[in-house]
Amino acid sequence: MGANRKKKVGSKPQKVNMYRKAGSDLCQSAASPARQLRERGRAAGGIDIRVGYAAAAAAGISGDAAVSCGLPGGSRALILSDGMGKGIKAAAGSRLVVTRLRRNLKAGMPVAAAIKEVNRYMIEQAEGADMSEEFATVDLTVIDRQSRRARFYKMGAATSFIMRGGRVRKIKGTALPVGIIPKLRLTHISAVLKEGDLIVMVSDGITDADRNDLEARWLCDYLSEEIYSADFDTGRMSARQIAADILAEAEARYVGRERDDLTVAAALIVNGGTDGAKE
Repeated sequence: MGANRKKKVGSKPQKVNMYRKAGSDLCQSAASPARQLRERGRAAGGIDIRVGYAAAAAAGISGDAAVSCGLPGGSRALILSDGMGKGIKAAAGSRLVVTRLRRNLKAGMPVAAAIKEVNRYMIEQAEGADMSEEFATVDLTVIDRQSRRARFYKMGAATSFIMRGGRVRKIKGTALPVGIIPKLRLTHISAVLKEGDLIVMVSDGITDADRNDLEARWLCDYLSEEIYSADFDTGRMSARQIAADILAEAEARYVGRERDDLTVAAALIVNGGTDGAKE
């Protein structure tokens, strides 16, 4: 993001403690073909970020889209979008969001300006096609590999999760998806990461997998009881495997009922001086 990286353009940060106590969203525990990608970013004295994806379409083509990319200045962005509805229409919306947002960020645009440009474009496209609505969620995480600070921007997006040492914190947002209203008021949630942390971003098909658990407690428990294992603790579990395991667990919870598109992005935070374990 270069020289503009620290500039706040219409974005009001919410500074929060990694593990708040009173009133917190802390959760602590008392396969279909998957498109799998991996990105590894390095910064001397900073952190590496290893990303793995897993996805399953509800029917034919998925309405979700996800990507990660390096940004000017050495930060890394993880982008996930869920298009309105299912199938081709939803896929077109989500792919437009991730493609245009990635292009804006890689060009050095401040995050708030990049998201607002995507919002304006989607509204203009819908008006030009005489459509009443054309929207998609934005789930964006930007990680500065030197400062180790992550900023989470959520517009209509499902809850994300940060796991540290078997404890899980939820990251929620209440803003509307892009493509609905012309003027946006953006906020972000900020967290300082440590080596060994795990970030999990998902589409709502994952968090809604258990109809009796609207708070997605099952995923908190699954992360702390199953993912956080000896293999995870010793670094033998890859981001790609974590994403695939979460996807499989969500699919199993849809037995006997129609499921939504499912997408998982898992990001492992590791020492920037490592030699880079294979995914």
